[in-house]
Amino acid sequence: MTNIKYQTNKGKIIEGNSIELLKGKMKKKLKGKVNLIITSPPFPLNNKKQYGNEKGEEYLKWFIDMAPIFSDLLAEDGSLVIEIGNAWEPERPVQSLLHLECLFGLVKHPEANLRLIQEFICYNPSKLPSPAQWVTVVCLQTKVDFSLESV
Repeated sequence: MTNIKYQTNKGKIIEGNSIELLKGKMKKKLKGKVNLIITSPPFPLNNKKQYGNEKGEEYLKWFIDMAPIFSDLLAEDGSLVIEIGNAWEPERPVQSLLHLECLFGLVKHPEANLRLIQEFICYNPSKLPSPAQWVTVVCLQTKVDFSLESV
């Protein structure tokens, strides 16, 4: 089901399951014509959320399977901006490498012509330390101490 949220003569914003929308009738209409895709897919969280989120290998496959869809839609000079959230290994205060595997999977997909042009790192000084379980319950977090001495 498609739900047009906003529309002008320049384009529209559609709410819905993007994979279903873009594998269907919109695929032919938009092939090679999209200049910008901005997306923030569900993150690979260890706890199931109401909106549904995959974990581990299922997440990796689901994520990488979007590469040909994005590639088909983008114009020759088009761009894909995607927020790939990080995740933590279950039961450990260790950051997962899954978000990096997802990025590599997108650009190495044999049926897609995607390339990494630039990576943006978001710095949020007001963000709480994470993972929350280890910081607030177990009280374990990275401690950084260094000093600069003039020579």
